[in-house]
Amino acid sequence: MTYWFALVLTYVVTSGVEEYKAKSFIYFPNRDLCSRAIDAIYPIIYHEFSRNSMAQCIETDLPSGSMRPRARPKLK
Repeated sequence: MTYWFALVLTYVVTSGVEEYKAKSFIYFPNRDLCSRAIDAIYPIIYHEFSRNSMAQCIETDLPSGSMRPRARPKLK
C-alpha cells in the first residue's frame, strides 16, 4: 500500500538581530515525488534562508490510494 509523504522543511529566518525557526509541510502521494521536490526546493532554502536548515520526507499513516480492490472489467 502507498502512503502520503510529508516533505518537512525546517529553517531559520533572520530579521535584524532576531532569529525565527520556521517549519513547513508539503504533502505528496508517494516517496518518489517527495524526493524530487526536495531536489528542487531545498537548494533554494539552503541558499536564501539559512545553512542551519533541513529537509526530509516522512511517511504518514494516511493511505494515498484506496484500500479496496479495483473492479474487474466487464467481459462481453
